[in-house]
Amino acid sequence: MKFVLMIILLSGSTFANDLGKLHPLFEASLDFYDDLQRTPTGMYRDSYLVGRGADQGQRCSTAAVGVGLMALCMEHELDRDPEAARKALLTLRTLNGKTKGFTPDREKAGYFRHFFSSETGAGRSEYSTIDTAIMVVGALFCRNTFKDAEIKKEADLLWNSINWELALARPDGSRLHMVMENGRPKERTVTQMFNEYFVLGWLVGEFQLQERGKSDVLEIADLPSWNHEGLRLLGEPRSTPQPSFIVQFPFYMCHPCTVDAEFAKFVKAQGLADRGVGRGHFWGAGAGVTPKNGYVAASFARNPGTVVSPRIIAGFMPVMPQARADLQKLYEDPARRLKTPAGELVPRFSLEDTEWQPERIESIDFASMVFGLAGIHPDLGMKFFHEKSRFTFEAGN
Repeated sequence: MKFVLMIILLSGSTFANDLGKLHPLFEASLDFYDDLQRTPTGMYRDSYLVGRGADQGQRCSTAAVGVGLMALCMEHELDRDPEAARKALLTLRTLNGKTKGFTPDREKAGYFRHFFSSETGAGRSEYSTIDTAIMVVGALFCRNTFKDAEIKKEADLLWNSINWELALARPDGSRLHMVMENGRPKERTVTQMFNEYFVLGWLVGEFQLQERGKSDVLEIADLPSWNHEGLRLLGEPRSTPQPSFIVQFPFYMCHPCTVDAEFAKFVKAQGLADRGVGRGHFWGAGAGVTPKNGYVAASFARNPGTVVSPRIIAGFMPVMPQARADLQKLYEDPARRLKTPAGELVPRFSLEDTEWQPERIESIDFASMVFGLAGIHPDLGMKFFHEKSRFTFEAGN
């Protein structure tokens, strides 16, 4: 019944399954990951450095690898890249330590560094649970997309190499550990599950189901919410406005969130709240660099520089017709476009500092752009996320 309700909710969009004039933006967004961010070892860079040409540095991001793999799955489904399966297999083999000269930096419980070198795999950042989770989601999307025994083998190996339950700070998953060190959680790194960490909590639950046939991890109906001007928003009980990506990532990455009509309502409500503080089609509060405050995960209530994030607007398109119209207005304005070797993109910009241009585009934050465009693509749509996020495992495998 929930799936039927979800279809009804999404079909209410005037622009459902219709890219229209945004099709070139989708093509460029896919090429952003494949042409600009992918490295020879199959890893994905943390950011695209604007104006740097070939000098893009070596820093890769574990979460970016997950998004890059999801983009490869889209390429395959669209028959856009005949090499997609080969590329996916290389990436998975590299993550599993099977690429010569590259040793992924992992701690004893299997979690990966947040950032690492594209050439060696070494890093100095924290061992991040959420970034590892996003990366594994990408691997499991590949498992469901490519009919390839080797890809399935490598994805399963990666999945089973991580102690997922160690991430639980509470048995029900309402609190999760953000950082691991030497096979155990690092002290004072606990967060709540209601945000993008639902991706992590969901994987823990899937692992428990695989191993024991039951899970104690909270489900969507148990997530906290609060009222904002008549809108029911997902969030902590303190009623604090959150960045909009916190609902977008689970919406596209977690199977229960992709098919649940109630979660889709949370996504739409967040979009309406975000747009409600904007100026017409100038809205979208997300994470990224700002003119004066560095990297900020902005909310609709706190947005230094009044930065507009077109990628956040894109992420709401499957449930919010106005988002589709607003993104098209931005894309049709030549002043808002950025020319890159992958094509023309629509980067963040500031309404306060109109001369400012971001010096980089972060791979994980740009995910909302490619996800949202895929979500209304006639040959992908939300069906793609419904099907590719549904994982089934044999016990002990």
